[in-house]
Amino acid sequence: MAWQWLRMLAVTAVLAALYVWRGGASLLFLLTASGLLMLGGFLLQACGPRSVKIVRSISPARPAAGDHVNVEVQVSFTTWLPIPWMIITDYWSGGWHQELLFPGFRRSFHYVYKLHEMPRGIHQLHGCRMSWGDLPGLFTGGCCPEGKAGFKVLPRPLYIGGTLPESILMPGDTLSLKRGRNGGEAADIRDYAPGDPLSRIHWKNSARKGSLQSRVPEREEGRMTCIVLANSPENYEVPYSALTPRSQRGTAAPAFERAVSTAMGLMLSAERSGAYVQLFSGGWPEGMARHEGLGKLPGRVQDMLTEITPNGTRSLSRLLEDASKGWIPGMTVAVITGRLEEEAARTLARFLVQGVRVELYYVWDQPAPATSDMLRNPAVLSGPAVEYKQHTAGTIGSSLARLGAKMYCLHPVPPDGHKEAELHEFPGRPTLG
Repeated sequence: MAWQWLRMLAVTAVLAALYVWRGGASLLFLLTASGLLMLGGFLLQACGPRSVKIVRSISPARPAAGDHVNVEVQVSFTTWLPIPWMIITDYWSGGWHQELLFPGFRRSFHYVYKLHEMPRGIHQLHGCRMSWGDLPGLFTGGCCPEGKAGFKVLPRPLYIGGTLPESILMPGDTLSLKRGRNGGEAADIRDYAPGDPLSRIHWKNSARKGSLQSRVPEREEGRMTCIVLANSPENYEVPYSALTPRSQRGTAAPAFERAVSTAMGLMLSAERSGAYVQLFSGGWPEGMARHEGLGKLPGRVQDMLTEITPNGTRSLSRLLEDASKGWIPGMTVAVITGRLEEEAARTLARFLVQGVRVELYYVWDQPAPATSDMLRNPAVLSGPAVEYKQHTAGTIGSSLARLGAKMYCLHPVPPDGHKEAELHEFPGRPTLG
């Protein structure tokens, strides 16, 4: 504002000096016009808009990652002067928006603007700047209206094939046997799984069928599923073999975003099917689930998946050990991570042998120990990229698949969020020692 007045006073002083020296109607007109402009600028800055009130509303109320968010703004103020133009700037986390208005004698406005492809997380309005000025723009005024606004962008759920995951539905997995009228409650029976205690074996039904049968525990009967989401930074470091050219980086969703989208899809699938579900992730007391229950998913769980970041301090192997304290044979465990690593794979192999169903959602596979030493050979590393593909039969993922794990390789999440996980199956014997 000081610069505007110094500039205009200098121009007026020059015109006044020329008029005193030379005189003339033209210089008198210019001198009069500059005086009127300064008078208008003074009134605009001294008596400009007051009692500014800005109200914003966000739609949709709970958008998903990648959605467009509409911001509806209602502006009102008081002044007795006509305002030639006005600019309102909203500063959001990660971006800003400017709106040019021509109020004139109007004192309230309504407009809508759009924030495009918002990422997952909490977005807050960090500030607002309102500026106005005269017609030539020589004098301007402004203020910073107070106001708070914010919204949460939920992770976009990733569903397997656009339907409920197989780990949730498990059709035909249990056999319900009804006792007689006086037999009491119904008992659910399934095939014996390694690790089932002898106290749960149904000997009578085993003799009738010719194979061991086990009673289903209450929580397993409710189709219990445990989701383990790795959020340690080491789990999402891009392997050297998976690096892409610098020009192609940033086009796909980050690996951690794909992992969170997968967790959201599994949680919503459990909600729709009525399955008993647990959610474990880092940054929580050891041995305690971030969520445990069935039915409608609480809002706090969606908020947690909205705010979670890859800053965990526990490795995936340690996280699995903490989560496994409540596991029972026959239940399903969905493990979501970025890269497969040997220590966690050995832990999962032990659970597979104990009869726990494992579904592994990953982004990058790595060579199993038997082939990793060979790949460290300089002669191999100096060869073409196809060398890595020649040894994929000996990867960590293939070893877990041969032990019975279901492997899903995650791909970038598209706008519709469907069918972006590829089921991988590997024949042969496991290579994990």
